[in-house]
Amino acid sequence: MNDKDKKIPSKFKEVTGFSFTTYGGELMIVFSGFQEETDLPEFADFLFKKIKMNYINAGQGFEPPTIH
Repeated sequence: MNDKDKKIPSKFKEVTGFSFTTYGGELMIVFSGFQEETDLPEFADFLFKKIKMNYINAGQGFEPPTIH
């Protein structure tokens, strides 16, 4: 991988994240600081492509589970 492949697009430069584990042994990662809400799917594509991991982009109609 060359330096060009490692560069983060400028619109993601302010994105920050944190992670935590759940009681069920899951890893949760939260990102914030996007310029536009519409940047989130593009960031997910960028991130999972970089770590070479398959994922499902559920799209705009997806309602994420709530934490109670």
